[in-house]
Amino acid sequence: MLQVQSNPATRIRLIPNFCTVPVALSLALAMELVALCFTLGGSVRSGGFVQRLVLLSVYLQWIGLCGAAILCWLRRFLTIARPGVVFFVCWGSLVLAVCLLSNLAWSIGTHPRWAVLDPNEPRLWFVIRHSAIAAIVSVLLLRYFWTRHQWREQVRAESESRYQALNARIRPHFLFNALNSLAALIGVRPVEAEGLVEDLADVFRASLEKPGQMAPLVDEISICNAYLRIEKARLDDRLNVDWDIPEELLSHPVPSLIIQPLVENAVHHGVSKRRDGGTIQVSARRNKTEVVLEVSNPIPPQDEPRTGAAHSGNQVAVDNIASRLGLIYGERGRVELGIEGGLYKARLFLPA
Repeated sequence: MLQVQSNPATRIRLIPNFCTVPVALSLALAMELVALCFTLGGSVRSGGFVQRLVLLSVYLQWIGLCGAAILCWLRRFLTIARPGVVFFVCWGSLVLAVCLLSNLAWSIGTHPRWAVLDPNEPRLWFVIRHSAIAAIVSVLLLRYFWTRHQWREQVRAESESRYQALNARIRPHFLFNALNSLAALIGVRPVEAEGLVEDLADVFRASLEKPGQMAPLVDEISICNAYLRIEKARLDDRLNVDWDIPEELLSHPVPSLIIQPLVENAVHHGVSKRRDGGTIQVSARRNKTEVVLEVSNPIPPQDEPRTGAAHSGNQVAVDNIASRLGLIYGERGRVELGIEGGLYKARLFLPA
């Protein structure tokens, strides 16, 4: 009989990360709404609405803050328990925290100096009443945060899988064109071809060893240079490259393999189709809100009369890049294509 063992790294995601500011702010907002509901639902003396709301807000915000701290602390330990056990431990910890805090609140609220609570109400009844309310409210809030967290994790996993699938389509495309270039060189300059094979192996090794979706811009430039050395061996003096990358942008993170497909398109659908070759220009600039990467190349003579944005080359790589930018940045990342001044330009807009 097979036994399925869960990964501890996956189990820890059962609990939302209450250590982060967005989750803590969401919890604070939820507690404030609870305070407002209790204030509106209670019978308040004339002029006492604001006072009761403030007191309840302070009380409930302290409960929310302590609860977030407890859940943040528990998250690192509940890595081997089942989901039901994790939920019960979180719920029980919150109820226990409210029990202790309500006991402290009764001591302070019934003190003659403050006198904000009814001193005739027994301490035990006050603690039991507030603990029961916490037991009900905490179930609802935990269920909400739990469900939202699981939904976000599912969306993230689906996006990651889709991104990896798109990224996998880039590498075979790169390999196919690179091997064609090497095949044309082996019979003429075998020693140089051997060096380019090693260079190609280094490029793929660096690409596969990169963790995550992002990489420094300097790494992407390195991959492009390695690819261009392979094409330079085939096209010789017909291929030239002009780099205009500010030094401060070399460490800027960009999606992996985001520039090389554009450079590859510029070589195969631009420079290689011109008898006199041409110069590929790769530039980067940064403004207040975004980083703009641009790859431009001279268009073949047969494409010169065209003024639209469509390019005669293969659009698979461009569509792939647009999809990956959408997965990472949403609407903030985009691709623009067009012909300007006899040059075909592809621009990538990435949030700064």
